[in-house]
Amino acid sequence: MCGILALINKEEKNNSAELSAACSIIRHRGPDDEGFMTWKAGTAPKIWAGGDTAASTRAFWGYPDLGGTGAFRVGMGHRRLSILDLSPRGHQPMMHAGTGITMVYNGEVYNYVSIREELKQSGYEFHTDSDSEVLLLAWVAWGKDCLHRLNGMFAFTILDPRDGGKVFAVRDRFGVKPLYWYRDEEKIVLASEIKQIRSFPGYKLKLNNKKVFEFLAEGKVDTNEETFDIQVQQIPGGCMATIDLSAPGHTINLERWYELKPKTWTKGDKDAVDNFRNLLQDSVRLRLRADVPVGSALSGGLDSSAIVCLAKRALDESGPHNGQITITACFKDKRFDEWNFAAQVVEQTGADSMRIFPDFTRLLSDMDKLLWHQDDPIPSTSMFSQWCVFAGAADAGLKVMIDGQGSDEQLSGYGGNDLSLYAGLLQKHAWGELMQESKSYKKKNGRYPIGFLLGGAQVLHPWLVGLLPAKYRAVKPSKVKWLKLPGEQLDRKYYKNLRDCLQDQVLGSPLPSLLRFEDRNSMAWSIESRVPFMDVRFVEFTLGLPERLVYRDGLKKSILRDAMTGVMPDAIVNRTDKMGFVTPEEVWLKEEGRDWFREKIRETVEHNPDFFAKDETMSMLEKMISGEIAFSFAPWRILCFGRWMQLMKEYR
Repeated sequence: MCGILALINKEEKNNSAELSAACSIIRHRGPDDEGFMTWKAGTAPKIWAGGDTAASTRAFWGYPDLGGTGAFRVGMGHRRLSILDLSPRGHQPMMHAGTGITMVYNGEVYNYVSIREELKQSGYEFHTDSDSEVLLLAWVAWGKDCLHRLNGMFAFTILDPRDGGKVFAVRDRFGVKPLYWYRDEEKIVLASEIKQIRSFPGYKLKLNNKKVFEFLAEGKVDTNEETFDIQVQQIPGGCMATIDLSAPGHTINLERWYELKPKTWTKGDKDAVDNFRNLLQDSVRLRLRADVPVGSALSGGLDSSAIVCLAKRALDESGPHNGQITITACFKDKRFDEWNFAAQVVEQTGADSMRIFPDFTRLLSDMDKLLWHQDDPIPSTSMFSQWCVFAGAADAGLKVMIDGQGSDEQLSGYGGNDLSLYAGLLQKHAWGELMQESKSYKKKNGRYPIGFLLGGAQVLHPWLVGLLPAKYRAVKPSKVKWLKLPGEQLDRKYYKNLRDCLQDQVLGSPLPSLLRFEDRNSMAWSIESRVPFMDVRFVEFTLGLPERLVYRDGLKKSILRDAMTGVMPDAIVNRTDKMGFVTPEEVWLKEEGRDWFREKIRETVEHNPDFFAKDETMSMLEKMISGEIAFSFAPWRILCFGRWMQLMKEYR
């Protein structure tokens, strides 16, 4: 796991100091090593050492220090967090001697062992035990076709200096690892984090008001390739950018190399459960490969508990081991504490557990640092709880963590999927399943799901809207009274079946944002975070399952519960409540932090009068504090946006 940078100058230029600075600013992503490459047309790429390049690595490779490089067209930088092959041989940038193809890479290719064997049989020789060299030689052997062979999370850039030169920038299928790009009249920058782009002289923030509205009104971020800055774009997951250095202009050609195509399951339900368990077990096994200690984030919920229990099985099968270390966020207020569940997993697996206690005092002290690492505002203090978990992992000496991110989106873990479920059952005339789900709903809630049934009918037949009483009409777009951004309004998406709804959660919202939060929170503490539920084999399998295996009898994540019965404690298999990386944010708003929220929101409104209606905003806050209206994360979003804008003052 690392941090990368590629700088493509429109004309040859000596800006090695800027190249170095943009890598130094993400030292947290790779404190173990540093390296650079510069290239100009008609010459071979040249690799340089950085200030954090170890003496042993310098001696091994004989690389000179970056500086006085002269003008160059392409520069690359790399920060290394050593996970596989900790020796100097794993230094990057990594170059193939025969072709000059040079790569900087962030991520893990979990099936690198099998790919390496295939390449060996084709005559390729290896000099390291790293997945980096496997990826480089796979590109040399197969070009971009190699991408379909990779099972992993990755973002990398490659310079091919032949035929005038090309730069390729690739992001993994689901965007687990970040990759941003920026272009001005002089250069193109490709980077792991936006702060690297902001470090270049002349950068000015150009606020994307559309993204600001989505964040403030609904807490949405990372819903597409856009960011809070109009000039900065993400390379979407499953996409590749190509810059032809011999072509006129300064053009980035973006193409999609992976299209999610779920594999429709046609066999029996028992076989599906067995396949689910086997795929997830193998995904966990692959993600335990490391030359450093691996730990787990354990909340006590279904997802993280499944990962910890399956990791125990994989470790036991591999022979003697030192056990697991788990990190759990706990709270003194038992309404927000899940330790009673997590403790059962710890007891069953024999894990060495660490408990951390995020609190309001630490939120105040860490807030600016957290926002600096995230680059953009965050929609709730849940990200702070996750931040504290990774801080605890760092204190425990861990460099790799695995957790349950990605399960909720594939397996209907969130509320709000019911409308899509009932629409799908109506569409395919599954009257038996529809009746069974309706009865299960009534048993749980004391009434039949009339609203969801009629809502599903409206999704399929919009003309019904005008015929129904107002209380049964599907939700219409509505204004946010305390926001002044003109012409914007909420507009809810509707889906004709549960599968489409879940696929959008994986590719659109909320999973991409959650993966971003996790990447920044883990890398802030120089920790690699691995997510077994995002194995491509697993995702394509789960999104092709019949809906009854995912959401059955009113119970979400049905197949996960079936597959983990007997593997993890029954009390967790049967849990129906959901908490996640929760914090007592409502308590902080109404009690301990009440005056702080008032002060900071007032400052935000006064400093940003074009965004907020002052009276309406302050009225909303007071009504929420008093309990007159229901709690939401809106006050935090306002406060957080205001603080972020203050941190961005130097760029405006």
